[in-house]
Amino acid sequence: MQYKVMMAFDDPGGGLAVTSLLERLRQHEIDLEIYCGKLSEKFLEKENRVYNKIDSMITREYAAGIMQNVRPDLLITGTGGGNAEQELRNEAFQKNIKSIVILDFWKDYARRWLYASYSLSEMRDKICVMDEFTKDEMTAENFLERNIIVTGHPYLDKIFNFSKNNSGKNNFRKNHILFLSQPLHIIGLKDYKIHPLKTFLESLKRMSSENKSEYSLNIKLHPSEEMSSEIEELKKTYDSEYLRIKFADKSSSLKDMILESEIITGYNTIAMFESRAMNRRTISLKVAPIRNSLSIAMKTAGIEVINADEVSIIECINNSKPESYGKEIFKGGIDNCIKLILSELNLN
Repeated sequence: MQYKVMMAFDDPGGGLAVTSLLERLRQHEIDLEIYCGKLSEKFLEKENRVYNKIDSMITREYAAGIMQNVRPDLLITGTGGGNAEQELRNEAFQKNIKSIVILDFWKDYARRWLYASYSLSEMRDKICVMDEFTKDEMTAENFLERNIIVTGHPYLDKIFNFSKNNSGKNNFRKNHILFLSQPLHIIGLKDYKIHPLKTFLESLKRMSSENKSEYSLNIKLHPSEEMSSEIEELKKTYDSEYLRIKFADKSSSLKDMILESEIITGYNTIAMFESRAMNRRTISLKVAPIRNSLSIAMKTAGIEVINADEVSIIECINNSKPESYGKEIFKGGIDNCIKLILSELNLN
């Protein structure tokens, strides 16, 4: 008997986590149908995989139509910012279809079920989480332990243990820095007097003067981030002969941008883990409180978490750090997720 599995994801973070399982799933007799949001299409296009498009926000009726057409034995989703994945999970709940949810980052647990038609006490989703710390944080927020399975992060398993991401390790441009921007409200910074990017640029300006060195900065906006007049104005203010600033083209390869950079900086995003998997020095500016689980994960990857003030930034950049991480960190995420999927389909 061939089982039908439906996979749906919209947000890029969820897309990376979920698509990391595709190669292994192909080794089993599973009929897989994929629904993908616009921001995650690139993960499938480069592998020439067939998929259906889905919007971030859909109606309950639209979700019901998809589920009626696909008739899956199992639904696998990420946790996007819209309601699409959740509306599909709502239909799975109503039709008693098994559901596996793969968490992709260490925050916003409750928000990921914002559009749920069922309560946490009723939930039947099996939730794959990254570590025991995440599980503890979720149970403290009233998620039931029976729903949470510690699998590890499949995408981090892929890039740290199976990919050739560390190629070209030393082929970077000296004093070239990549800044990974994010919408500040996403990282929990809503009210601020000084934009943290301004503090960072002021630090680089001071360093270029003190070190008598030229620095170049490439600012990459987050896929969900729009260019703001505030960021544009900061670029105009600080771009100079000794601090060359540019905005990355949206079509530019993140991997290429990381490999050409000596240092990667930003706040907290999965791209910082990608940077560490490529053996690049990576610095996270702590501009808002972060969860204990995320702090531990970043330290495990060798990401340097520092306060976002001039003294801390300058001291950190001037203090050279090793570009290595422990062997086999984040290992097991793919195997454990696959085992759960096969178990839910009664294939092991």
